[in-house]
This record gives sequence, structure tokens and C-alpha cells, in this order.
Amino acid sequence: MKKFFIDKIYNEDQSVTISEFTGLAAELFNSEVEITADMGICSILDTETTGLDHNSDEIIEIAIRKWVYHKRDHYLVKPVEEYSELNEPVNNEISDLITELTGITKEDVKGKKIDWEIVSKFIGESDFVLAHNAGFDRPMIEAVPQVSEISASKIWTCSFKQVDWARMGFLSSKQELLSIFHGFHYSGHRALTDIDALANILLQGDYLKEILSNAKIKQVKVDCVKAPFESKDLLKSSGFSWDASSKFWTRLVSESELDEMKSFLTDEIYPAGRMKAVFTRIDIRDRFKAF
Repeated sequence: MKKFFIDKIYNEDQSVTISEFTGLAAELFNSEVEITADMGICSILDTETTGLDHNSDEIIEIAIRKWVYHKRDHYLVKPVEEYSELNEPVNNEISDLITELTGITKEDVKGKKIDWEIVSKFIGESDFVLAHNAGFDRPMIEAVPQVSEISASKIWTCSFKQVDWARMGFLSSKQELLSIFHGFHYSGHRALTDIDALANILLQGDYLKEILSNAKIKQVKVDCVKAPFESKDLLKSSGFSWDASSKFWTRLVSESELDEMKSFLTDEIYPAGRMKAVFTRIDIRDRFKAF
């Protein structure tokens, strides 16, 4: 794939054509699709929230759109139903920073309430749920009692983590920049616009195929319990992130990488014979859950 920009927006005079995204193309909605055994239903979902903590912050907007997708060849076929709604938080205020990021004000959400039965229905009818940062959106959704059980039973996928954007020459995996790399810009951080812009990116490559292929890879969560303090820089540079609540460094690896990871921890992190790391195999339905 061409680095930085896909071919159709990179012009012979080395200029780049970027258009404004105003919504999914009408022909996608109007297309006649024969529903066969090869077709399934998935949902693309996004949330806007009062903050980043799924234990204390609240969802102030949700958007979810069901898509018909091809189960064998793994591509989006047709958008179908959508649901989008604002939500007045109960225990949190919408800060000026959140308003700046999302465009959502306290006045916007006054008296608004998400119908979680609709959200549960959409999720329940989907083979999988897709979000651009599922590690954020899934814990937020599953903190809501009305929808947590049905969400917990579903496969969640992530276009942020489960596509190797760097390998294909993209400088960033942030959705706003990916959209520019794919020839369009949009007014970001309103949930319905975000999910349709994400779909517009996915429609331009074999990205859903890569997402679903990576979703099948068996993973192991590596928790470096009681790792020596002086190893923090090495762990960070090796892809581990700090879990502030549990107070250890953690990382997900594939099962095929596990032996190499154990050797690394034994040789570089823990003194001989003092391995404290905990290895937990992650079921495909537990991917992107809060642990």
C-alpha cells in the first residue's frame, strides 16, 4: 500500500485532495442486498463520556449502527438501523474540556436519556461489536447495568488495536488522521459522525478482514507483579503499560510469543528464580474488557 496516502487522493502534481465527510453515501443505504447464509450483522459503536474512568465517569452520548457484513470475505455490505442519543449524567458534570473535545454542553444533555433497551437489542443482534478504541468503549458500556450482561457475552473488536496501521505506512492510528489519509475530514467527536466516518475508512481497504483475523489470535495477559522498580524503563520500552490501580506493568501478547516473553522476563526483569509474573489466557469474548 502507498505510504501516507492511498493512491486515489494523491495527485500527479503531488497535491492531495481532501473532501468533507457529510455522511455515508446514499447508494450504500439504497443498495439491494440479497441476505444469504454468507451475510451477518455487526454493530459499530462509539461513546462520548464525562471522562476516562469507567468506574466513575458516565456516558453522555452513544451512537450505534448495525451493518450487514460478509461473514466469509469479511467486508461491510450495507448500513441498516442506527441509534444515537444524548444522556444527562447523574453523578458527573460536563467539564469545559469535555465540551471543547466533544461539542456537547450541559444544556445539550438536559433531560436527555439513552434507551438502553435499544442498545441492548442492537448488541444482542450483532455477531460482534466494533469500536475504534474498544478498550475504552467496552468498559464504559459494561459499567451500565442494563446492558452489561449482553455486552459481556459478545465479541468486541477494535480498529485501533487490531489493524497494523504502521505496517501499511500510516503515521498514526488516530481516527481523525486516518480519515485524512483516506481522503476526507470531518467534524469529530460526535458519536454518530465518528462511527460513520470509521465505516467510511473501513470501506476503503481490507481492514475489517484484518480486524477479524487478528480477533481470532489467542492472547495472554502478562502482569509483571512485583517487578523491580529499576526495570520500569525496560518494561515500558518493551511495550508494557502501567496499571495504576493494580500497581504493576502489564501487556497482552499472542500465545506464539509467550515462550519468548517468559525468557525475556526471566533474563532481564526478575532475578534468577524469582519470577512473579502472572500469565492469564484471554478468551476471544473477553478481549478489551476491564480487568
